[in-house]
Amino acid sequence: MKKILLLIALIAFAAITGCKKDKSSDSLDNKDLIGEIFKAGMSWNVKALMEKSTIPINIQVDNTVTGPEGGYIHVIGSITGSMTVDDETGYILGGTMLIGLTETINDYAFQSNGKTYTMNGAPYISLAGTFTLLPGGATFGTASSLDIGGGVRVVGPDYDRTVNIQITIIINTTGTGGTVSGTIGGEPVNFSF
Repeated sequence: MKKILLLIALIAFAAITGCKKDKSSDSLDNKDLIGEIFKAGMSWNVKALMEKSTIPINIQVDNTVTGPEGGYIHVIGSITGSMTVDDETGYILGGTMLIGLTETINDYAFQSNGKTYTMNGAPYISLAGTFTLLPGGATFGTASSLDIGGGVRVVGPDYDRTVNIQITIIINTTGTGGTVSGTIGGEPVNFSF
């Protein structure tokens, strides 16, 4: 189970770090913005998942993440699905995990390129994903993806705008890499990682 969580985090980190920097003269970096949103969404209680490694998985998420410079992101939702695990070896035989989360963002402040920015939900961000695990837990079925959508209002030095986010991360069946497509702040995003 730890391998699954690490793999999901690594894939998402690779997708986040591959986001293009905002093309305007503004210094807000899209990967910093998406990184903060993603970190909050994935901060649900990992220990609870580890305790529920038998079928079914049903974790209610209600977590508040404090910003590095102030404010907070309140994450609510659920992680559901089912997992088949060999009780003797801990080997994952297969399963499905569904993520449905909503982030309410209130004066969440963070750094990007040495400057402090503050974001608020406009009105919120949603994360919805389906992860089909194949035997071993290190590879995914073709239906494995994560959608991040919604809007945030970001204010900072010479920057004041609403950034709408609609991206889909499709994970390769090998468990390494995938594709990201959609838009961030009206700019198309389409790349492999």
